Amino acid sequence: MIELRLRPNPVGRVASEPSVVALAVADAAVVTAFLGFGLFVHGIEPWAYPAHTLRTATPFVLAWAVVAPPLGAYRGRALESFRWTVAVVVVAWLAATLLGSGIRASSFFPGGAPPSFLLVNAALGLAFVLPWRLAVTGGRRVRR
Repeated sequence: MIELRLRPNPVGRVASEPSVVALAVADAAVVTAFLGFGLFVHGIEPWAYPAHTLRTATPFVLAWAVVAPPLGAYRGRALESFRWTVAVVVVAWLAATLLGSGIRASSFFPGGAPPSFLLVNAALGLAFVLPWRLAVTGGRRVRR
């Protein structure tokens, strides 16, 4: 009998593996934690105002969800190579910062997007997202 081995079906540029879905959810949690940290630094306790925290994080979580998959953040190469992880995450986060700031500047979300916010968000957000994704890459490499 012939055995047929199938690979996961791609959905767009993202593999439909449960681990990729879990990674996307974890990425959203890391972005939300970063923005919650920002609220805390500015004197707002994110746990005391969860709806405000979610409204603050939503533009950037949405932006990450839009830009990260097409840039390859969930493809094998970016999940297995430290060099590709850095390259993809840096580009994706900078793009997500710009798009998320544009969304945040709309009347639908709290806050604005002055240039100083863009710079801080880009640098500090990368300080949250990049180590997380490097840890994911390291974990995948160890399991191989």
